[in-house]
Amino acid sequence: MNRTIIVTGIPGTGKTTVCNVVEKLAKNAGLEVNVINYGTAMVEILQKHEKEMERDTMRKTDINFQRKLQRETAGAVLERVGRLNGITIIDTHMSIKTLEGYLPGLPSHVLQLLKPEMFVLVEAQPNEISSRRMKDTTRKRDEAVEEAIKEELLFSRLMAGACAVLTGSPVKIVINAEGKQEEAATKILNALGVR
Repeated sequence: MNRTIIVTGIPGTGKTTVCNVVEKLAKNAGLEVNVINYGTAMVEILQKHEKEMERDTMRKTDINFQRKLQRETAGAVLERVGRLNGITIIDTHMSIKTLEGYLPGLPSHVLQLLKPEMFVLVEAQPNEISSRRMKDTTRKRDEAVEEAIKEELLFSRLMAGACAVLTGSPVKIVINAEGKQEEAATKILNALGVR
C-alpha cells in the first residue's frame, strides 16, 4: 500500500540524515521506502528554469517567488510520488525563516496535493542543534544562538499543529540525540507500523 509521510525538522536537527537511515533500515528489512528531499526538488525546478541558486539562499528571496516555487515543487514531487511504491517520505521544513518572518513550509495548497498520512518532527536539544550548525561547513546556516533555535523549534511545532488540523493526520515528535540517528530512525519506522 502506498503512503506519504512528511518528515520535518529545523536546520541542524539531522532530519535528512535520519531519513537516509530510515531508508537504509527499511531496505535491510525488505521494505519499500523512498525519500524525496523537497529542497533538492526545488533546486531541480530552478535549474529547469535556468536559475542557479543555493538552497540556503532561496529563503532570502521574495516571498511571492518562494510561494510560486513551493507550488511548482509540490506538483513535481507529487508526480514522483505517483511513480513510487510503498512508503514515500518527503523530507522538508515545517517553517522557513525568511527575512519577512516564518513562512509555512507546507501551506494548505501543498498539503492538498501531497495528502500526507503523518507528520514527523525530528528535533534535538538546542545546544546540539547549535553545535551541528556551527560544524556544518557545507551549508550557509543561520546564526546558531540557542534562543533563536528555541523559537524555530516552537514555530515548527505550531506549524505542525496547523498541518494536522488541515489534514486530520497525526504528528509524531522524534528526538535525534547526538549519535543516535539509528534510534530516531527506528522510532519513525515504529510509528509507521514497521517493526
